[in-house]
Amino acid sequence: MMKNLHPIKFHDHFSVEIKSFGLKPITALVWSAFMVIGSAHAADTQNSDTAGTNGAVTFDSTFLRTDSTQTVDVTRFARSNPVSPGVYSVDVWINDTRVAHDDVRFVASAKGESARPCFSRKTLQGFGVDFAKAAADTGARSDADGALAVSAEECVDLAAVVPDATIEFDFSEQKIKLTVPQKYMRNSARGYVPPEMWEQGVNAGFLSYNANAYRSDNAGVHSSQEYLGLNAGVNIGAWHFRHQSSITATTGQRTTFDNVATYVQHDVTKLRSQVTVGDAYTTGDVFDSVSFRGAQIATDDRMLPESLRGYAPVVRGTAETNARVTVRQNGQVIYETTVSPGPFEINDLYATGYGGNLDVTVTEADGRTKSFTVPYASVAQSLRPGTTRFAFTAGQLRDDSLQTKPNFAQFTLQRGLTNLLTAYGGGIVSNGYLAVNAGAAFNTKYGAFSADVTAAQTQVPGQNAMHGASLRIGYSKFIDPTDTSITVAAYRYSTAGYLGFSDAATLRDAALHGGDLNSVDRERGRVQVTVNQNLKQHGSVFFTASTQHYWNRSGSDTFFQFGYSNSYKYGTYSITAGRTRNSDGTMSNEIMLSTTIPLGHKQHAPLLTTNLSKTGDSSNLQANVSGTLGENNQYSYNAYGTYGQNGGSGNGNAGVSGVYRAPYAQVTASASAGSNSSQVSAGVSGSIVAHPGGVTFSQTVGDTFGIVEAKGAEGAQVTSAQGVKVNHNGYAVVPYLTPYGMNTVDIDTKGTSTDVEFESTSEHAVPRAGSVVMLKYKTVTGRAALIQAPRLGGDALPFGAEVVDQSGRNVGVVAQDSRIFARGLEDQGSLTVKWGEGAAEQCRVDYVLPKPSGKTDAAYLSVQGHCMGVSSTQANERMSEAN
Repeated sequence: MMKNLHPIKFHDHFSVEIKSFGLKPITALVWSAFMVIGSAHAADTQNSDTAGTNGAVTFDSTFLRTDSTQTVDVTRFARSNPVSPGVYSVDVWINDTRVAHDDVRFVASAKGESARPCFSRKTLQGFGVDFAKAAADTGARSDADGALAVSAEECVDLAAVVPDATIEFDFSEQKIKLTVPQKYMRNSARGYVPPEMWEQGVNAGFLSYNANAYRSDNAGVHSSQEYLGLNAGVNIGAWHFRHQSSITATTGQRTTFDNVATYVQHDVTKLRSQVTVGDAYTTGDVFDSVSFRGAQIATDDRMLPESLRGYAPVVRGTAETNARVTVRQNGQVIYETTVSPGPFEINDLYATGYGGNLDVTVTEADGRTKSFTVPYASVAQSLRPGTTRFAFTAGQLRDDSLQTKPNFAQFTLQRGLTNLLTAYGGGIVSNGYLAVNAGAAFNTKYGAFSADVTAAQTQVPGQNAMHGASLRIGYSKFIDPTDTSITVAAYRYSTAGYLGFSDAATLRDAALHGGDLNSVDRERGRVQVTVNQNLKQHGSVFFTASTQHYWNRSGSDTFFQFGYSNSYKYGTYSITAGRTRNSDGTMSNEIMLSTTIPLGHKQHAPLLTTNLSKTGDSSNLQANVSGTLGENNQYSYNAYGTYGQNGGSGNGNAGVSGVYRAPYAQVTASASAGSNSSQVSAGVSGSIVAHPGGVTFSQTVGDTFGIVEAKGAEGAQVTSAQGVKVNHNGYAVVPYLTPYGMNTVDIDTKGTSTDVEFESTSEHAVPRAGSVVMLKYKTVTGRAALIQAPRLGGDALPFGAEVVDQSGRNVGVVAQDSRIFARGLEDQGSLTVKWGEGAAEQCRVDYVLPKPSGKTDAAYLSVQGHCMGVSSTQANERMSEAN
C-alpha cells in the first residue's frame, strides 16, 4: 500500500505501528491514502517530458492538524521518492528480468528533484541495450560502429537517447526498473543470465557425512552393519576439489574402504565446458560411459539458458505486419511473441520431452492469420541448430576387477546442423583397442531417428585380432491425434568380432592373466521399446519390452511389462503385469495391484497405500500409512504391515520408520518385527561447512550451495530449504542451488527477535558449478520501542512529523496520540521530532530503555516521556549533522 515512499525504514515502522498498536482505522487509512496519492502523482509528473520544477504536487495539510496552531511539513512527499546522491546496493531489472545486483551511483539532478542512477554506455550495453539501433532511429551522433558517441564510462540519460525507454527506482524494494522497447534490445534467449553475473563464490570447505547402523535378528542369527559415506570438498578461487569415499563394516567380514572419486574441477566459460582432473566418468552421448582416472574437458549444458537446453526446433517464418506469433503443442500455447514485418526466427523454445509437432499461427495486424506445422521429435543425440557438444578424455580405465588397467583416450563431438539433422561421432584409442563411431539424428514428421555405426578392433593376447561393427538405431515419436508417446525405441546389432571398450578390457585382462575368456558376454542384438498412451479421463496405459541375445551363449534375456493407472474420486489405483525370461530358460510372471487413498481432505493428509503382488507361487499383501508433520513438514513417517504366502505357508511383518529434517542434520530411524525376525536401524546425515564467517552445521549439501549471512537474525527460516534456520551466529546453509541460473533465496523473519530489522528478506545468486556463494542480508540490530512523548504542557505532537535519531537517520513519523515507534535504538539516547525547519518547529525526546529481558518473543517496549524544545543553535547543528 505504501510501496513507493521514502525511506524503507519509514514504511516498515509506520505499517508496524498501525498493525500492532491500534491506530484508529480511519486515521490510518487517510494518512496512507494521502501518501500513496502523492507518490503516484509525483511519479507521473516526474516521468513526464518536461523534467524540471513543474512536476511537484502540493497538499493542503490542514486536515492533518490536531489544533489550529500546528502545521505539518509534507513537502518531502511532493516528488515521490526523494533520493539523495550516493551509492546504493540495488537490484537492476530490465523489461521485468533481473540482470544484476550491484552498487549503483546516483548523481545529483535538477534542484529539488531526486538523484538519478548513473549507468554508463558500457554497462547498459552489457544489459543488452542496442544503442546502434537507437541512434539509427533518432539520428543521434554515433561512433564508427554505430554506437552512441559518448564515453564508455560517461553517464547516459537512457530516456533521452533510447525512444520510449524509462527508468524507475523503487526505494522500498531497492530496485531499479529499466524499460526498453524490444526493438532496441539485442536478442537473447529466455532465461539468459550473462556470464558477467556468474559468481565464483568464496573460499570454503565442507564435509558431508551419511552414517547409519543396521542390526537384524533372523531365527536367532544376529548380524549388524555400519556404514559411513563421506563427501568432502574444498574451494580455492575457481578450483574445486572433491572427494567421495565410504567405509563399511559387516559382522564376520573385513572392514572395507572404497575410494569412489577424487578430482579437481574448473569451468571454462568461453568453451562452455568443465575441466576435470582425477576420478570421474566419461560422457555417454556416443560411447558407453566408463569410469576413469585422468583428465577430461567436456561441454556443460547447464551454462546454456534453460530455454536452449535439450532439443527443440527453430521456428522460422515471415510476417507482413507487426504480427503476433503463437506456437502450440498438443493444443496448448507454449510460446507467444510479437514480431516486426519480415522474416522472423524463434530459437529459444523450451525442450518438451521427446517432442510433439508444433502448430504455428501468425496473426497479422489486420486480423489475417496463416498457420503451418514444424515437426518436433527428438532422440538423445538431437541438438538445436548451431549447438555443439564435445568431450575429450585421457586417462586410465577404473575397474577394480581388472589386474591390468589400460590407458585410453576418447573424443566425441556432436553438432546440430539444421532443424532436421544432427551429426555426431567420436573415437577411442587404448592398449590393444581401437574404435571409431559416426552417426546422425534426424527430425522428421514421421518421428525422430538416430543411426550410427561403431567399428572396433580388439587385439587379444595370444589370439588373432577381433574385428567387428555395431549398428545402433533409435526412434522416438509423439502421435498427436491419439496422444501416444513412443518414448524409447532402440535396436542394436553387433557382429561376432565387435566388443565395446569395457568388454574388450575385461577380455584382454583375462587373456593376460589366464582367466576364462568365455566369461565376457559378446552381445549380438538388443531391442527395447516403451509406449505410453494417455486415455484422458479414463487414465493411461504403458507397455515396455526388451530382449537381447549373445554370440557366445544360447538363449536370450527377455522382459515384458504392461500397466494401467487411473484416479477415482480422491484416490488413485494402478495394475501392472510383467514377465521375465532369462537366457537359461527360467521364467517368472508378476502381477501387482496398487491403490493410494488420502486419509482426510487436508493438504498434507496421511496417505494409505496398499500393494497386492503375486509372483509364481508366492503372494504378498502390503499396507502402509505415510505422511508429514510439523509447521514446515520437517517430520515424515511411515508405518506398514505385510502378509505373505509362499507354498502354502504364511508369515507377516510390521514396521515403522521416521525422518526428522533438523536445521543442522537429518535423522532417520526404523524398526520392524515379524515371524522369527526383527530389525532396527538408525542414521544421521548432514554437512559441516567452513566459510569466511566461521563453521556452520547444516543438512547435506549438494555440489553447489549458498551461505546465508543475516547477523542477529537467529531463528529466521530459509523458505526455499525445508527446515533450515539461521543459527545463533547469524548463518545458515542453503543446501542446493542451480548453477548458472538465477536463484532466489527468501527469508521468513517469523521467530526472530523484535530488535532485529531486515532491510531485505530476499537475495539472488547465480553461482558457477561447484561454487559456494555468500548471500548477505542487511539487518539493523538494536532495540525497538513505542515511545509516547507529548510536548511539555501536554500538547500533542503534530501528526505526521518526521522523527530522526542522533545520527540523522529517519526512524519514522509521529502517529496518533504523540506515539513514535522506533527500531535500532541504543539503551539510551535522544530523538528529534521535526515538523518544520525552525527551532520552534522541533523538539527533542530523551529516553532511557529498561534493561533487556533476554526474551526474543517479548512485546515491544512502551516508554513514556516528553518532547522538549530545542534552541536555534541546536536545530542548526542537527540540520548540519543530517546533511
